[in-house]
Amino acid sequence: MTLTLIVDDQPLLRAGLQMIIESAEDLKARVAGGAEAVAEARRCRPDVVLLDMQVSDADGFGILKALLDLPGSPRVAVLAPPVMDEGVLTALRMGAAGFLLRDTGPDQLLASVRALAVGSTVLSTMAASRLLSEVADDVRHADATLAARRLTSLLSVREQEVLAMVAEGLSNADIGRRLVIGTGTVKDCVSDILAKLGVANRVQAAVIAHRAWQAGCAPLPTRAA
Repeated sequence: MTLTLIVDDQPLLRAGLQMIIESAEDLKARVAGGAEAVAEARRCRPDVVLLDMQVSDADGFGILKALLDLPGSPRVAVLAPPVMDEGVLTALRMGAAGFLLRDTGPDQLLASVRALAVGSTVLSTMAASRLLSEVADDVRHADATLAARRLTSLLSVREQEVLAMVAEGLSNADIGRRLVIGTGTVKDCVSDILAKLGVANRVQAAVIAHRAWQAGCAPLPTRAA
């Protein structure tokens, strides 16, 4: 059973999200305001946290950092309005595992929670576009590009293949099916990749991959048909 903690200071919104999540037999949800979010996470040990970065009774960035510092930290996705601000990108850089619009449809919300729980990155089209735009800007700066190229050069050919699929947003199970290897093997490989790149999560690894490979260090492996 996957447990999701919804952190938001709007009772109607969080009640609606809780109702949608608990409509699925394999999902459960709890709710909290910003001030009690970290304490509640320590108590119930959620697999996934949906975090409104604009909670009025606490600092969203402070909550995010505290959640990510917890032992066995949950996968944290940012809840945000349709107009994405710089704060969302900052949260992703800090280690958030995804970005969801507050008006995400029920089916997409359930799919996103399940994807987060198994280690996938969840980004709205808008967030992905902004991230790639930032990557394109970074490519023009030699220091960022060279650092990314050095890091990806530490990876084996198989690890580069897996990193490319992580950058596509594929789950460990999807990567395993594509490469015809076990999910456990993929999980170990992803852990090795994160360690070699010196990053905390798959979003940060994907950004490094795009920085290096868009700069011409190595092409992203071709997606299987």
